[in-house]
Amino acid sequence: MSNPNEKLIEDRARELLNELLSNSDIHKIVTLDKARGKVYAGGQVLTPERLVNLKAEAEFLTQSDLWQLLYNTPKELAQRAMFVNSESLDDMKKGKSILYTLSTQQNIIDTFLSFVPK
Repeated sequence: MSNPNEKLIEDRARELLNELLSNSDIHKIVTLDKARGKVYAGGQVLTPERLVNLKAEAEFLTQSDLWQLLYNTPKELAQRAMFVNSESLDDMKKGKSILYTLSTQQNIIDTFLSFVPK
């Protein structure tokens, strides 16, 4: 059986390596555990108070003119790159990458919008 300290050291080494290689703040990464119905940010379960606040922010954001511009502009550019101006498979990949990013952003917003306080 492995030493519990080895696991802690290995986990900490991975965390430090990720911090060195990633340009993202790992404390601002949202994950969802659908089986348990929990939402995490940076590996920590979000409190109901924070979820209520994030839901309100998501509602405000999705109703804003800025969100519409930020969402629809890259979507249109991706579709043009893929279907109008496409000259290679790389153009299709670029467009799909942009659409994937937009879908991920929308999924994060939808996660917060679906929160129902207990």
